[in-house]
Amino acid sequence: MTPWPLSVAFPLTLLGGIVLVVGFDAAAAWLTRGAVKRYRRLWPAQFALYVLIGFVAMLTTLDLRLVEAIGALCGLAASTVGWYITWRIGPGRVEKSSPVSIAVVVGSMTAFGLGLAGAGALAFNLVARILMNAHR
Repeated sequence: MTPWPLSVAFPLTLLGGIVLVVGFDAAAAWLTRGAVKRYRRLWPAQFALYVLIGFVAMLTTLDLRLVEAIGALCGLAASTVGWYITWRIGPGRVEKSSPVSIAVVVGSMTAFGLGLAGAGALAFNLVARILMNAHR
């Protein structure tokens, strides 16, 4: 049983995750415009966001499949909408990109989103287990 109805929890968590990763992309691109190397060094923070999204998604849905779906969809949004925004601002521009290389990036970010959100869900389970055992 989840603390919120699933019909509310899933779409709100998904929307929040997408806003978070796309907002991070936009803010990072804007703050580092003209400095592509500084922008590219922010990948650990972006990956940490996916773990956080997975943690929160597990709290709201209590279903690993839904957590992974949320993570994958957030990765897809970051690699399409987020990339478009960073391309428009500047640091997301990639010289000599092809449809194949773009598809590889989109697929990779979708997979990273899925996997890292799953790691966040496992972290939630670990914290929940520790808290439950602390009250014994």
